[in-house]
Amino acid sequence: MTTTVALHKMPEKKGSTDRFVSLEKYFQREEKALYKSEYHHGNIIKMAGGTYNHNFLSVKTTKLLDNFVEENNLNYEISGSDLKIRIEAFDRVVYPDAAVICEKPIFYENRKDTIVNPLIIVEVLSDSTEKFDRGDKFQYYRSLESFKEYVLINQNYKIVTVYSKQADNSWILRDYIGDEAEAILYFLHDCPLPLKRLYRGLEI
Repeated sequence: MTTTVALHKMPEKKGSTDRFVSLEKYFQREEKALYKSEYHHGNIIKMAGGTYNHNFLSVKTTKLLDNFVEENNLNYEISGSDLKIRIEAFDRVVYPDAAVICEKPIFYENRKDTIVNPLIIVEVLSDSTEKFDRGDKFQYYRSLESFKEYVLINQNYKIVTVYSKQADNSWILRDYIGDEAEAILYFLHDCPLPLKRLYRGLEI
């Protein structure tokens, strides 16, 4: 199923503008922390631990993308869930489940753990984060000039949704459902993500 969706950058929601924690302090804490946290406009928000399905799909997606890049000798880099993304326009630092970088990463203020130029971002959905991943987080990501494609992977059903940016800055949504479906990442040389391979090993 293909749907054209016109999406535009929206202004930051109104509310308190007090900075509880500086960005510098966040990075200092994160280097020593035993668990991951995201930075949201002065607030540090601890990330919930992932389920087995969530972790399985994150790793499998990274592996499939990396294999495609290696087999086709493409000049892209694939990162997993430990690399952060800095979103300057909304004062956020977030962790995607996977990301594709065209050519070389551009690091935020020369940090080696935080980039500003993802081409494709992958999120594995969960009950607690799906609304945020489809809504505000997607809005934040769209402020990044390099960002062209968004991949949402359902961990409870064999469903992958891909949003692809168009020349007029609208986005086309494509849903891929079931074992016979093959999601296509158009901004990675039409890289296929066969759902049968992606979900193989999971009891869904």
